[in-house]
Amino acid sequence: MHSYYLTMFIAKQSKNKELKNNILALASKAKAAKKADSSVINATVGMLKDESGNLYEFKSVVSAISSLTEEEKFAYANSSGRPSFTRAVLYSLFGKYLEDIKKECYLDCLPTPGGSGGLNLAFTNYVDKDETVLLPNHMWENYLSYGIEMGFKSGTYSLFNKEGLFDIDDLNKQVNELKKTQNKILILINDPCENPTGFCMEEKDYDALLDIARNNPDTNFIYLMDVAYFDFYNVNPDIIRSRYAKFKDMPNNALTLFVFSGSKSFGLYGLRIGALLCLSKDKEEVETFNRVNTFSCRAKWSSASTLGMSLIEKMVLDDNYRESYEEEVKYVCAMLEARSITFLKAAKEVGLKTLPYMKGFFICVPSKEPEKLVNNLHQDGVYVISTHSAIRIALCGINKSEASRLPKIIKKYSV
Repeated sequence: MHSYYLTMFIAKQSKNKELKNNILALASKAKAAKKADSSVINATVGMLKDESGNLYEFKSVVSAISSLTEEEKFAYANSSGRPSFTRAVLYSLFGKYLEDIKKECYLDCLPTPGGSGGLNLAFTNYVDKDETVLLPNHMWENYLSYGIEMGFKSGTYSLFNKEGLFDIDDLNKQVNELKKTQNKILILINDPCENPTGFCMEEKDYDALLDIARNNPDTNFIYLMDVAYFDFYNVNPDIIRSRYAKFKDMPNNALTLFVFSGSKSFGLYGLRIGALLCLSKDKEEVETFNRVNTFSCRAKWSSASTLGMSLIEKMVLDDNYRESYEEEVKYVCAMLEARSITFLKAAKEVGLKTLPYMKGFFICVPSKEPEKLVNNLHQDGVYVISTHSAIRIALCGINKSEASRLPKIIKKYSV
């Protein structure tokens, strides 16, 4: 009876939609299990927790919230944001390289509900229906859901080669094949601290990435940079910013979009604040970016979180808050590194293979039957997430003791 009425009334393009890997739902189940039994390991959702298992809060963010006025917290915001928010996000991403970028390129930025909102805008307005986008073969699989929602196809390139390095050769191979049928190609890059693997590209990989557009002047390229975890790459943030600054030298047949996540950078997960940035040599392209995406913002969610925007402005543009935050990030990076070292050491001791990991919130264990492995781990009170070829462990959500125990449990059920 229930499915009959669904087929009677649901729109044709929506009748087959089904959320098959609901990370947030599994995280809720794991949270309840851990509340009942403290020995449960909840390594599901990408939220940073301290060594006691409490949600990590940046003291600088808490202080900044208390400094905001009622208007800064609760008033409606313009769909296109405001200049102070744009300045804050641009400086957050590019830092001391921003002025040099402005000399050669045009930039703009729109607020979105989390990084997910930025991805939504990018896929909505830069990918035609039935076009194919290129995604890494190890990915945050919600990218695939966007394809179903918006009607584009998803192709993949190998993220890393047999040596564990960025597989630029396979990416070039996929581009050469796709350009036979498309004159516009969107390449999604999730770097650094890639979700779900923790893989990080090197500086030379960014040069090679830009060479793709340079070597194919008859094809238009969109580099969609999902940079949700960039703040947690290194205690020296200028390293990754110098790589992002390389896009100022992109050729005229390329456009770069950056997806920024305040949810991740400042621990504002439930506040849902992010941004989509556009960088181009062409002023008209950036003006078009603002026009079409402002329309979509209004049509999809009206406006982003005023509190979120005000917080990011305060955290970035106020030197005192920014400096305090940067010190806290150093502590967080050290905490994540300690957990990853512990996990990888324990994995090596029991012979558990992992995918290439450098830094960040997540690490992956390859599996021929990841869903089966996830379900088996529940028997030992372990909750992780499955991808199509691996299980994802959220290092951000477990402590060092759990990181030490976990590999042996996983090895028990691995095939």
